[in-house]
Parts: sequence; structure tokens; C-alpha cells
Amino acid sequence: MNNKILLGSICLFFLISFKFPEDHSFHKDYGLEWIYFVGHLKTEKGEDFGYELSFFRLAVGQEKENARIEIFPVHFAISSVSKKMHQSFQTRQRTLGKLAGYSPEYIHSGEYEFQILGKEKFRIIAKPKFSETNIDFILTATKPPLIHGQNGISIKSRRNSNISSFYYSYPRLVTTGTLKFQNVDHKIVSGDSWMDHEWSEGSGFQTSIVRKNTSWDWLCLSADDGSDFVSFNFRASREMEPEATGILRSPSGVIIRFEKENQLSMMPLADGNWTSPKSEITYPLQWKILFPNGYWIVKPMFTEQEFDARKSTGLIYWEGMVLAEGVIDGKKRSAKGYLELKGYEKVDKWWKL
Repeated sequence: MNNKILLGSICLFFLISFKFPEDHSFHKDYGLEWIYFVGHLKTEKGEDFGYELSFFRLAVGQEKENARIEIFPVHFAISSVSKKMHQSFQTRQRTLGKLAGYSPEYIHSGEYEFQILGKEKFRIIAKPKFSETNIDFILTATKPPLIHGQNGISIKSRRNSNISSFYYSYPRLVTTGTLKFQNVDHKIVSGDSWMDHEWSEGSGFQTSIVRKNTSWDWLCLSADDGSDFVSFNFRASREMEPEATGILRSPSGVIIRFEKENQLSMMPLADGNWTSPKSEITYPLQWKILFPNGYWIVKPMFTEQEFDARKSTGLIYWEGMVLAEGVIDGKKRSAKGYLELKGYEKVDKWWKL
């Protein structure tokens, strides 16, 4: 099968799973949803930056028509590699006074916007109030979406298949635009962004992914040969052993899913722990990822990339730029990406869970 036929087959598969551009926006019939962007950027001055911009939607209350309250948190962060500095911002808005809302073409919450310009083109804007840091980016897809699970349904736990979500990604979004960091303007001359979109807690999704006691380790990598990789360690409770899953897409578009037990493992390295001086949480920041046709050794570009989101979503987590070295199909590879670690704070007493 040649590459054009193969890619056409992949496109047909995900057209059955999702409908674009409609599915790029929020889905009112589901209770939990997030659209997440991260990226590595280089400016005209040769400086390296990373960013995170995440749009959330949470519907609470009864499921009757117009009886649910919708809440729209946003997380925004910039990482400066040269300064080893991480700045984060957050908001949480409701539709009252049109402070937040969504349509098939547009999502906004406070000073943050996601514009859906087409099936494979987006604009994201983050301009937090009273800040000298902001972004305005155009993102353009170079590959088809990466569809997780079967027909876009990603099961997080083999022990409980109700812990699942609809899930697709857009790796390697060409990123252009402007970035302001600490009141200095920068033009982006090259950039790769990664988009994740998940939604759940509707009909058939009875168990929440983000209960207080759940935790996870998530990694996305874009390799130098054009392949894309995701691995995910999920713990339904912090007392349980993690369940690892993953996906690898080759440069030609061949997809390998690692969904069975023991197909993939994410192992923290013994000398890779870092303790945040602010939260006093210890995070494992160096990892070895093993899968049938290769491995990755993952390390952070710098350590202090913790996000204290207690004012918007009640969480503290680590989200930051990483580099990786490894082997795929017997050939040495390097990669860049983002790592997210959630659930490493001290566990409350059982009666508070």
C-alpha cells in the first residue's frame, strides 16, 4: 500500500469518528471538556520559548435543559529557556455578562480566545489583564489528526472501561505570530504546537477522569524523523499501580497503538526527582519509556515549570518542556515535547477524598 492510499484510509477512519471543524469546539451534551495547546517556539532573536494554553468547560448541576451551570477555566503559561523562568496565568469565567462562551467557530473566557478558522487552521490569543506577557498565534496543521483509542474513544483504565473520553490530537501545528514576555516583543520564526482535545462525562461516561484522587503522567513527543508519540500513565486512585497506554504514528502515517497490559511502561528515573520550593511537591521529571519497537529517555529543559491552578481548577501540577533521546525500530532518534504530571501532592485523609 503506498503512502497516499494509507493516509487516505486514515482520513476516512477519522471522518467516521469525528466531524471537523464542528468537533473542534465544545460539546454542550458533555460535562467535562478541555482543549489544550503546548508548543516549542523560536524567535527572530534565536531565543527558545515554550507555552501552554488550555481551555476547559465544566457543566455542573442537573442534566435537564438549561439546568446546568457552565464554568470555563483557562490555564496559560510561558516558559523561557534562556532565563529558566516560567510564568503562569489563569481565569475562571461563566457565561454571565458574556464573559465566556462558545460557538462552532469560537471559544472565549475572559482575555483568552480560541478561533476555529477551518478544519486545520486555528488562532489562539492570550492577553491576561495587568500583565506584560501575551501571545497571538496562527496554528496550521501539516498532518491529519491523530485519533486515540477505537473510533476516537480513549479508554484510560483496563480495570474500568467507563473511565474514558473522546480524544484526538493535532501534532506539529506550524506556529506563527507574536509573543510578549516581560514586556519584550518577539516574533515567532519557527514553532511546532501540539493540540489535544478531550471530552467525557456524557451518556456512557459514568466515571470521572479527574476525580480528586486520580492522577496521571502524560507525555507528547515529536521526533526528528517526523514520527509522533504519546504515552499516558493513569491511576484511578493513588494507591493503585499505574495503567500505561500509548500511540506512535510513523512519518508515513502508520499508527501503532499500545493498549494492552505490559505493552508500554513509563518508569521514573531514580535521580530525576525535583521538589518545588513553592508547593513542596516532589515530581519525577526524568523518565524511561519502553515500548515494543523502541524506548525514550525524557528529561526537562529546566525544572521550575509548576502550575499552581488552585484558583481556577483546584489543582497543582507540573507541565513543561522536555527533550528526549531514544531508539525507534533500531535507529537513534531525538524528540521534543511536553510532559504533564498531575496528582503528586500529599494525599488528604480518606474522609476528605
